[in-house]
Amino acid sequence: MEAHRNLKTLLDEALELRNVNHEKLAQLTGIPERYIWAIQSLEVEKLPSAPYVRGYIKKISEFLRLNHDEIWELYKKELSHKESGAYDTLPTNRFAIKHLSRRTVFFAALGIILTLYLLLNARQLIGRPNLVITNPEAAATSVSNEKIIFSGKLEQKDKLTINGEEIFISPDGNFSKEYSLQPGLNTIEFKASRLLGKEVSIVKEVMYQPENNKLLK
Repeated sequence: MEAHRNLKTLLDEALELRNVNHEKLAQLTGIPERYIWAIQSLEVEKLPSAPYVRGYIKKISEFLRLNHDEIWELYKKELSHKESGAYDTLPTNRFAIKHLSRRTVFFAALGIILTLYLLLNARQLIGRPNLVITNPEAAATSVSNEKIIFSGKLEQKDKLTINGEEIFISPDGNFSKEYSLQPGLNTIEFKASRLLGKEVSIVKEVMYQPENNKLLK
């Protein structure tokens, strides 16, 4: 092999001598055409790890009837002028730690913080609210006064509505709401919900019988 001939020239001449092009060589050797071009152009960033490259060069050399060891040494020699580092390692563009942008770092950190928050506050965000109605206690009751005060307990982080109206919950977990009844049967729905959890519904029936109605009987 003449010293002045570089790898590209040597392979071009051998291909011309065998009357094949890169596409045909890829078909005959089973080597992807892009790898043949990358080997010839010393584009190591487009190639797999060096042991695979050496195997490709061996196949190419055998088909073109070239000395494999000499071609491999020529490849390494020319590559050494292009970049430094060991040859039997993965290319730097594969599995290498790349510089991360500030945007990427920010969103990664935000994701970690949100994950930790969800883990630490899982009970407060998910699960079943513990709704307790202290007045009225019974599922069905009768009263003679128009006004009634509904009361009970629920954790402040949960949301409470009575017949669709949102009710304030004090820091100690107590709530109360004065309600005006209609004569006859009143159906009252207490509904508690948690941010990412389940919804709890309790229905109470209150029969309002005004005093004057009782006197007429």
